[in-house]
Amino acid sequence: MATALARSCFFSAVLALALFSISGAANSAPVAMVSDLQGKGTLVTGTARTPLAMLAELEPNAEVELDTGARMVALYLDGSGEYLITGPALVAIRPQQPQSLKGAAAQKRSVLGGKAGSDVRLKPAGAVQGALVMRAAGPKGRIRLLHPSGTRTVDASPEFRWQFEATGLSYRFELLDETGRLLHEAEINGTAVTLPPTVKLADDAAYTWVVSTRLPDGRKYSSTSDFSIAPAGVRQQVASLRPAGTAPVSDKVAYAAWLEQLELKDEARKMWRALAAERPDDARLESLARGD
Repeated sequence: MATALARSCFFSAVLALALFSISGAANSAPVAMVSDLQGKGTLVTGTARTPLAMLAELEPNAEVELDTGARMVALYLDGSGEYLITGPALVAIRPQQPQSLKGAAAQKRSVLGGKAGSDVRLKPAGAVQGALVMRAAGPKGRIRLLHPSGTRTVDASPEFRWQFEATGLSYRFELLDETGRLLHEAEINGTAVTLPPTVKLADDAAYTWVVSTRLPDGRKYSSTSDFSIAPAGVRQQVASLRPAGTAPVSDKVAYAAWLEQLELKDEARKMWRALAAERPDDARLESLARGD
């Protein structure tokens, strides 16, 4: 049951990421998304022609023109698979699979090497939404809470990390449960802390952590963020689906999308950062790596 639920969440995550449309067209629900792109191409939707880009939505009956030497992976949102298309090519995005109009036929591949299953379908558009609403310290805050910040985490006993513009300060750390009860407090001469073994965190329970400090001139700063621990079954599934460093970019994109759907934002950001390092010229991946 846990595995089936995680598989369903995986494919729902792919649809959630597809809703980050950068194609600019939203006349009908997308059936696929671009999960990898090397080289140049053009997306034709109705009368609109836009440059093809990573994470672009692919609507039914849209056409993709790939330049010579370009390579694109179209990930179908019904969980049926992904298709590698090599240019020069002209393909029509049909509801079940791409149709080659010019050039070589698309090569079908399984998603994440088949580890996510092949019998799960996506929820309808609009039904895929994050379940958790959490506070996170904004990037412009004086104390920036880094991890775990506004997220679920796979770390059963996470290390709490933060940044501050000044150095050589001591900080007060506080951890509270969802009722506001203080679970742990400590004075820290640094920007990281781990909990003592006596403090046990429960799966799926909401927690709040607070970091504060005072400057020599008396000014006081404080930041607050929320987090929760993902259930053990989800943590196991995260480990089993994690792509190897040598895995295709399309697998890493799909995996990161699944993590986002499960509100594992910090974990997803690790994968977006890895992808941005592989594709340093891709602005969308860089934005996701920063958590924008």
